[in-house]
Amino acid sequence: MHLSKLSDQHEKKQLAGWLPSDSESANYGYEYGIMGAYRHSLRPLMAILAILFPVLAVSLAGYITLSLRWFNRDDTDALSRVTFNILIPCLLFVSTARSDTNLGESGQFLTAYYSAVLVVYGLGIIVGRLWFAYNARQQSVFAMGCAYSNTTILGIPLVAQALGEAALLPLFLIISIQNLVMFTIGTVSAEWGHLSTDSFFKVFLRMVKQLLSSPITASLIAGLVCNIAGIPVWDPLFNSIEILSRAAVPTSLFVLGMSLYHYKLRDQAVPATFMTIINCFLLPILVWIAMFRIFEVDPLWANAGVLASAMPVGISAYVFAKRYKVGHASVAAGSLLSALLSPITLSVVLILLGIA
Repeated sequence: MHLSKLSDQHEKKQLAGWLPSDSESANYGYEYGIMGAYRHSLRPLMAILAILFPVLAVSLAGYITLSLRWFNRDDTDALSRVTFNILIPCLLFVSTARSDTNLGESGQFLTAYYSAVLVVYGLGIIVGRLWFAYNARQQSVFAMGCAYSNTTILGIPLVAQALGEAALLPLFLIISIQNLVMFTIGTVSAEWGHLSTDSFFKVFLRMVKQLLSSPITASLIAGLVCNIAGIPVWDPLFNSIEILSRAAVPTSLFVLGMSLYHYKLRDQAVPATFMTIINCFLLPILVWIAMFRIFEVDPLWANAGVLASAMPVGISAYVFAKRYKVGHASVAAGSLLSALLSPITLSVVLILLGIA
């Protein structure tokens, strides 16, 4: 083979990223060496680390502050209220008030996401009944832990870090009705044995009232109304809200780390393991099938939905368990275990989606 052909092939491989450039070869003293291939193989891992490290580092900081007793349980609750009642609502409003909203795309996206969630919830009911012999309320709580992902505290910063701010809109759509969908289904499932038509509508109306009175939902509705109706927001006011919104992501991660300090695995390892496998592995697979194979969802929105579904067990599942005073220990353990394994599970999802 002529030397000119070899040179052309070498240049093509450099352009394709298979080989280091000539300048790199001169600097590091190799052209086709093992170290070059090794460095290239580490690029996806370094990309994943670049995405996950800030998220994990801030959460770890929150955990350490409690372990060192710089803060206590009351401080955690106070910071959590500030985060969920002020900072995150500001972020939701800023992100929806002036974004491009496609109502048709939104409906298809939510249908795809919650279809998979409902399938997983049903599977959780079956596993709770057949494997653990739970009663109706325990089954409902266990299924909630299997199907409720932490889309707010961990989902917002990670989706923003991995996919960019444009991917926050579909995530916010999931968040906007997550409690309404999940808590309504959970309540109906828990109370199925003695739930009449009248009591069902009372439960549903109570859920709607609680949802509308939530600062998170109210901020989303306000942002969407301003967006769709073309209502202008005074720039100085919008800028003030935007300043507060910048603190939402780091503060939510810090609160997540503080919250995990209070969770214990102890005797709940088996249900927590089942919960983690279903929530962090099976749910993303079903959401991926729904987004990419059954419904024609925009790729960015679909990636946001799959990534959101891969989040650890949501803290709201623990709130639901506390309401019925059953299963809260297993849900807390599931939240802790899934959060500890999230660097691995989320890395797998990022690789499969091609984000890394």
